[in-house]
Amino acid sequence: MKTNKITLILISIVAFFSFPSFAEENQKTYVSFGMMNMTDEGLDVLKGSGVSVDDSSTVGNLTIGYKVTPSLSIEGAVIAGGEVSASIPSGDSGTLYGESYSVNGVATIKAETDAYLLGLKYSGGNGPLSINVKVGQLFWDVDYTASLNGTVTYAGTSYSVNSSVKILSEDGNDPYMGIGASYALKNGSFIELDFISTEIHDTDVSGYGLSWVTKF
Repeated sequence: MKTNKITLILISIVAFFSFPSFAEENQKTYVSFGMMNMTDEGLDVLKGSGVSVDDSSTVGNLTIGYKVTPSLSIEGAVIAGGEVSASIPSGDSGTLYGESYSVNGVATIKAETDAYLLGLKYSGGNGPLSINVKVGQLFWDVDYTASLNGTVTYAGTSYSVNSSVKILSEDGNDPYMGIGASYALKNGSFIELDFISTEIHDTDVSGYGLSWVTKF
């Protein structure tokens, strides 16, 4: 369901942004492909004695934009593949997102996130180098799973497993902001370096990305 929703959003973005470009035939539409190293603090609340948290992951992103003016663009993007995890020792207990949990058996908690964003990008500069600022809204969908050979109790419900089970699924949206720089190549494409900051499920998320941008 999540994959189908993101695919439909991407198709809609492509259709929306491509139409003005074909109509005006002036290459105002652009697309970028890249990778980002994201830090998601969503599982940092589990940190404690014996708990190991990996709060960074590498994600892929696809962005389609349309230049309203030479400096101002509308952008839509899909970010996929975000995953952070925490390894919890047997006997651990505490609170996660307002609900109590306890673990009988060594467990791994994973948070897998997909997101898309819609926003504005302002660019300015001289020569091949330009600086940009981005603002907009990020729409996210995150699934939490527990993998263990034993029992995990969350929000009063006990799950006895020897593989993995989804214990929580949330979605929502939050504003984002970012800054970046791009360098124009001789073939008309660009290399872009970006930083983005936002929230997902009431926790801080940030990341650095490198993308290749081309017009069409």
